[in-house]
Amino acid sequence: MPVGLSWIGARPEWAPPRTLERYGSAAEVEELTGPPPGEGRLYVWAWEDEAAGRVRARAFPRRDDNIVEDEATGAAALLLSAELGRALNITQGRGSQILTAPAPDGTVEIGGRVALAAVRARY
Repeated sequence: MPVGLSWIGARPEWAPPRTLERYGSAAEVEELTGPPPGEGRLYVWAWEDEAAGRVRARAFPRRDDNIVEDEATGAAALLLSAELGRALNITQGRGSQILTAPAPDGTVEIGGRVALAAVRARY
């Protein structure tokens, strides 16, 4: 594991369910101005460089809590890595980097750096 990152391991079945929707290009993912219509959690993604495992993704909770987009969703990254069966380097939201690595015991390791962008009051 790279130094300077925080890592956890989790089982895919622990993550809340969500739809993983592959787009044709990273540009299509970037161009979204909000969540596509529908219900339930949505994780849209596309390969930036498939051979290198680089992915561009965005997560839309589609809930009634005024959170339009989740900028760094470890649970969604975990599910995508498990679904694809490989390590990934995911750019999510406005630039969060999430690294994943499936482990032999069925868990997926998730790592990255975090920085607080804003504090939002919850009502």
